[in-house]
Amino acid sequence: MFHLRYFILLSLFFLKFSFFAQITSKDSLLYKKIIIEFNDVKDKDRKVALVLANKLEQISLQNNDLFFLADAFFKKAYIEYFNNNFNKSKAYAAKALENAKRSNNNKVFLKSNNLLGSIYYNLGEFKKAEYYYLEKIKLASSIKDTLEEINTYYNIGLIYFQQGNYLKSAEYNFKALDYFELKKDTFNILSSLHSIGYTYMNLMDVPTSFKFYNKAILYAKSYKDKYQLAGIYIDFSTAFTLLNKTDSAIYYLDLALKTSSVAKDEYHYVIALNSKAGLLINKKDYDNAYILAKEAEKLNLKADRKALLCEVYENICDMFYRQNNIDSALVYAYKSYNLATNQGQSKIILILNKIISQIYEKKHNSDSALKYFKKYFNFNESLKQEEQLRGIAQKEFLYEKQNQEQLRAKEQQLSQTKLEKQKQINLIVIVASILLAIFLGIGIINFRQKQKANALVVKQKFLLEEKQKEIIASINYASRIQRSLLPTEKYIKKHIKK
Repeated sequence: MFHLRYFILLSLFFLKFSFFAQITSKDSLLYKKIIIEFNDVKDKDRKVALVLANKLEQISLQNNDLFFLADAFFKKAYIEYFNNNFNKSKAYAAKALENAKRSNNNKVFLKSNNLLGSIYYNLGEFKKAEYYYLEKIKLASSIKDTLEEINTYYNIGLIYFQQGNYLKSAEYNFKALDYFELKKDTFNILSSLHSIGYTYMNLMDVPTSFKFYNKAILYAKSYKDKYQLAGIYIDFSTAFTLLNKTDSAIYYLDLALKTSSVAKDEYHYVIALNSKAGLLINKKDYDNAYILAKEAEKLNLKADRKALLCEVYENICDMFYRQNNIDSALVYAYKSYNLATNQGQSKIILILNKIISQIYEKKHNSDSALKYFKKYFNFNESLKQEEQLRGIAQKEFLYEKQNQEQLRAKEQQLSQTKLEKQKQINLIVIVASILLAIFLGIGIINFRQKQKANALVVKQKFLLEEKQKEIIASINYASRIQRSLLPTEKYIKKHIKK
């Protein structure tokens, strides 16, 4: 049993709500204070957040400040969206869009178009959703906001997915994943991996879907994103259902119910409720299955989630069919079929054509049974699942190849950088060695010259000392001769009388 999954990029709604750089009015500090308070509570206490948005609206009206009035309306639309009041959210988003155009508030213009696209997507009105996404792309492209543009391509890919054009959907998803990997954008990498995994699962390639789900769940846990985590748990459950591992499927649905309940995430909560109802139907636990399905129906009717109602009605149809309550089964089959047809949901239309054909066969209405079986056959052929699967695999191969080429290029660049650095180091060492050798050579020459000079001085000193010795010796010799020739004092005293 397949369920519709929505991977709308709510991250676009979480863009900074502040525009402090553009505040010029005398109440700029007050605007700033309200916006900061709103950002602090918008995901914790929506009632308080709505009060703050109303306050921002009142001040903007008093000052005739259309720039912040647009922001105030968007904030109200944002809160109502997460309160599942799509009609109110739609009305506020339209006002935000109008005032954003008049005040050139590009950020609110982008976010409002995205929000309206998301609302209509959840309501199953895919053409309108596509219109608002394309409007957003026009502005994002004109102001060269690549991130917003890529995010919106991703969202349009979801529309193609619901229409059964998985190849086109995958094309956008791989393009988005490549960009987000380059930018190291954790949240959007997670969303892209999740979406690609779901695409593979719907093409019955469960092992490949697990590969992408496992990558996505690591990002979700590290990012602490309970909204995405609940969605991945649901898709793990669906994958295990396809493998006929019911206990594992129920285990992951219970995780999804717990996670979404803690996060007050009604959207994934109702999907998990209906999916568990489907599993209980397979286990023939019809009473509990009916309780869960009717609870999901009530919540979806309240929020006007027509797309999810298709799944609920399909489950209830299946339950009545198994209990041989053919008339009730046909009623719910047509409820689901009509909603799916209005929304252009090719995948669920394919399933319902087969179901309705089987119901008419039980009612022994062979003409109607044949009519819907032909529709089922033609739809199945038009989807060309195997061809699209090959196309997606090719795109994945190209994506992996690009990653490998980028990795090799980075490694080569790193090696080149290291080589250049090593060359610089070697050059420095060589220059330093040459300089050292020169200084050492000069030192040795100076040392040798000094040694020669010292030796010459020593030699000269030695020669001088020798000469001095010779002179002294000559003087002494002459003195001795002189003394020998002269009479002694005794001789003089003796022979010469006074």
